[in-house]
Amino acid sequence: MDDFNAIRLKKKTIDKFKKYSKKISPSYSETLDFMIAFFEDNDLTPYDVLNENMTSVTNRINKRIDAVIAIFRNVEQTQLKPTRKLLESLFANEKEKIPLLVERKLLKVSGKKIKRKELDFYRENYEKSNKKYQDLKQSFKTLLKHTSFVNNTFGSNYYRINIDQKAFEEITSKLS
Repeated sequence: MDDFNAIRLKKKTIDKFKKYSKKISPSYSETLDFMIAFFEDNDLTPYDVLNENMTSVTNRINKRIDAVIAIFRNVEQTQLKPTRKLLESLFANEKEKIPLLVERKLLKVSGKKIKRKELDFYRENYEKSNKKYQDLKQSFKTLLKHTSFVNNTFGSNYYRINIDQKAFEEITSKLS
């Protein structure tokens, strides 16, 4: 059996404890054990006021909830709304494409002629530009072939072009 010891308390306090103990548990020892366990588990002393602690807990929970709401808003702004706009623009284009496809079918016959003319135009311009490039490249090669290095004894060294004036004028007219 358990050892029992006596504690001296005021009669008023004993009466309050007896009334309270009848509500909580069948024995006084269990009631006192429950009370001590409550204070130890919640890191409280009998002098602490629970309303203040509950307020601080509520404030902490509210701050955490506010942080979670901020995270959700950030995700909404940075990920969900742009994705939604992108999807809406894709589906909007889907709806608009249906009539455009019908119009394109009607334009296919005349569009082939237009496209072929455009291709011919660009092909001719490419060939002209390529021919000009090849001519310029050839002129530059001939110019380099007729160039010689002069080692000057009384000044800086230089390159000399050994062609007549008429050939030089032809090259400059091609370049301009």
